Amino acid sequence: MDKEIALIINQAEALREETVEFLAELVRAPSQHSPGDTRLTAEICRRKLGSLGLTAEVVGEQEHAPSLIARLNPGGRPELVFNSHLDTVGLGEKEQWKYPPLGAVIENGRLYGRGAVDAKGCVAAMIMAAKALALAGLKLHGSLVLNPVAEEEVGGYKGAGYLLQEGFLKPDLAVIGESTANRVAVAEKGMYWFKVVAFGRTAHGSTPWHGINAIEKMLKFLSRLDQQVAGKLMARTHPLTPPPSLNIGMIQGGVNTNVVADRCEVKIDRRIIPTESLAQAKREIACILEELAEQDRDFRYELTTLAEGNPIETNPDEPLVKLAQEACAISGLSQELSGYQQVSDGRFFNDAGIPTIIMGPGQAMEAHTPNESIDINDLCEAVKLYAILAWQALR
Repeated sequence: MDKEIALIINQAEALREETVEFLAELVRAPSQHSPGDTRLTAEICRRKLGSLGLTAEVVGEQEHAPSLIARLNPGGRPELVFNSHLDTVGLGEKEQWKYPPLGAVIENGRLYGRGAVDAKGCVAAMIMAAKALALAGLKLHGSLVLNPVAEEEVGGYKGAGYLLQEGFLKPDLAVIGESTANRVAVAEKGMYWFKVVAFGRTAHGSTPWHGINAIEKMLKFLSRLDQQVAGKLMARTHPLTPPPSLNIGMIQGGVNTNVVADRCEVKIDRRIIPTESLAQAKREIACILEELAEQDRDFRYELTTLAEGNPIETNPDEPLVKLAQEACAISGLSQELSGYQQVSDGRFFNDAGIPTIIMGPGQAMEAHTPNESIDINDLCEAVKLYAILAWQALR
């Protein structure tokens, strides 16, 4: 181990207590959807970045959902972005929580609270990694961009997507902070969220043949969907991700028990592995609907895309991947590559042609659950891991 990395590790370890306090402050700040108001969490991060001598630019398409951009050694190249998100999902049923969901209670080496693992732990570790680098006093040739964002939990279009589209971010490399147990993830499923509306014609429930039942039409679609898509997904595999999936998340239709339903709506979540494509997934759905309309003149429908994102697969030989594996080795962590179980803002960077990995503390299965928590040792290991990676990529 060279003396620079030893110095970085020493600085990171000295920041353990401050790291935990910083995460606790973030967890106590509400930022859940809806509405996903990240103003308080962004201000906490802005103050922390300011204590490092960094000026954070506050940017956002929506006033209530700001994101931050701060640069260590601005103007240097390459530019490495550390991106993670400040918004969280809702609290759920508070009765299911052992501790207050915004309490940041620490017990048995874990910090409990909404966002602890998804993804305020990553945000805290990334910013504290920048502090470890700054305190080490090492000269960087490249620039480290700290980028806590809003809106990830609702698709990311007005968060990371907006920042890239509008040119606020133009990095050469991207590390996305999400819970991977501090392993290097190079693959991630894509998503296609869509809505189908089936239309019918009302009639009295005692003479349904005078109407067209939209719910019955929807059942035909869902049956065909199960046979032609859902039933085949488990046979499609990727070595680093869970199988592709299809979830019927919401369905509603009809006006009363004794009325033939003239409208039925369903919302579906289709997850796409890297060996599939978004276009392929969309075409599978469209073909079923087109076939039904050809076979049944009373089958009228509307198909709407709610959200979409391409899957990610970064080449294991990419220099960023190798540097991250080396940082894991130095930190005594596994170098084995993994896939990320959910969907992240990484797709926006990947779609822009930027080499992208997903990496962060915590277990993905903790996300969105009652009693969400993060292991404090994992959190502090991530500070070292991020700082070592940044130094290797930017020195």
